[in-house]
Parts: sequence; structure tokens; C-alpha cells
Amino acid sequence: MAARSKKIVRNVVDVFSGDVIIKKGWDKYLWFIIYLFALIIIYMIWGLFVEDRMSQVRKNEAILKELRIEYYQKDLELTGLNEKTRIEELLLQNGNDKLHAPVEPPKRLIIEK
Repeated sequence: MAARSKKIVRNVVDVFSGDVIIKKGWDKYLWFIIYLFALIIIYMIWGLFVEDRMSQVRKNEAILKELRIEYYQKDLELTGLNEKTRIEELLLQNGNDKLHAPVEPPKRLIIEK
């Protein structure tokens, strides 16, 4: 049992010291192993980058939704102000008794020289 535990400890030490690469003959493939690790790291970074962008897109969509609602509310409010009776009510509330809606339709003025 002690020999088996020594073997496990030796293997762990070999892995962490890097001797396993030379003992197993993996030194021929060292550049390929480094290349694979670089690809894995790039893949992980790319995944985090895409995830960050997607969360930003979701935040922007929520902001746009709120702005659309605000736009439609303002549009309805301004559309309501175009009504003739509403304008007259606002004028009376602000103390403008002298202004009132015209009784006759507008006329065209023609100035001759």
C-alpha cells in the first residue's frame, strides 16, 4: 500500500514539475499542446466576450422599450392638445379670457400693388 501511495505522489509531482512530458515522450508534441491550450483560452475569452455583448444588447432592448412607451405617452398627450376644446380649456385655466375660438372661417387677404 505504501508503494502505491509513493507511486501516486511521484506521478503527481511529475505532472506538476513537467517531467511527465519528457518521460512519456510528449516533448515531440509540445508545440501542438501549447497550440491546443492557446485555442482553448481564445475560445473561452471569445465566449465571455459574446456573453458580455449579449447582456449589453438585452439592456439596450429594455431601454428602447421604455423609451418607446415614453414616446407613445408624449405623442398621445400632444395629440390631445390639438383638440380645439382642450386648447380653450387651457387658455381659460391660465387666465386668458380675451382669447377665444374664431366664429368665422379664415379669409384670404389679397394685397394689390
